[in-house]
Amino acid sequence: MTANQADEGAKEIQTKYDQFQNACKTVLPKVDRKLIQEFLFRQQEEDSDGKPRYTVEVHTREGLDTKKIKELIWSKLGEMPDIDYHGTQYKFDHTLTLEVLKRISDLDYVLRVKGSYIGPV
Repeated sequence: MTANQADEGAKEIQTKYDQFQNACKTVLPKVDRKLIQEFLFRQQEEDSDGKPRYTVEVHTREGLDTKKIKELIWSKLGEMPDIDYHGTQYKFDHTLTLEVLKRISDLDYVLRVKGSYIGPV
């Protein structure tokens, strides 16, 4: 491999990474980029099911009916969240998919979505 080929390869990687970052900002604007990157990595590493489990933190704006949000999370995801910080942070364990992250991110009252890996299903 020549130095020129290495430079072109490095540029291609950077271009693809920039495209990935732009897609994340467009499709999942409220989801933490580190969560998306780790999720995709874990999904590739897990068994054929490919559905890693995460503790998900959903941060919302203030003044919402916490009971309704809690019931919505239960009905949509089958998980009962813990509520912190004056009803603006909902935390629950869930088997993630990109579709789940998209549904959460699309809710108008959601400000930010974060998460941490807890293991395979």
